[in-house]
Amino acid sequence: MTSVNEVLVAYDGTPLSEKALTHALDVYSDAPITVLHVIDYIEESYSAKALIGDETLRKRARDRSAELLAEAEAKAAEHDREIKTASEVGKAADEIIEYADRHGIDVIVIGSHGRSGVSRVLLGSVAETVMRRASLPVTVVR
Repeated sequence: MTSVNEVLVAYDGTPLSEKALTHALDVYSDAPITVLHVIDYIEESYSAKALIGDETLRKRARDRSAELLAEAEAKAAEHDREIKTASEVGKAADEIIEYADRHGIDVIVIGSHGRSGVSRVLLGSVAETVMRRASLPVTVVR
């Protein structure tokens, strides 16, 4: 196996993103791991935006991102590992690829899809887009 210097795990708190993190912790036991959560404001409800305002939505999204990344840190600690965390704002696939390119990532680990139902179909496209567009290896966990 080729030496891996840095691993990026896309994380949204879903069971498959948790499985992707566990996979990365187990398989890349010697490599630093960064867990990335992408805040996508498009996912926020337009009616909620009208009711509570943009800044409140942004704060809730940032707070939720911090909670998810803390969960990822706790999961890593269960494996006696420390991880780096990051959050970006934008379209998930674009931000994952751009982050990997900017930070010299060697491999991306991502769940095959996110939430269930209709969102699952939409978020499944994130893994597909990352696989097609990334210039580095991508491991898709299902």
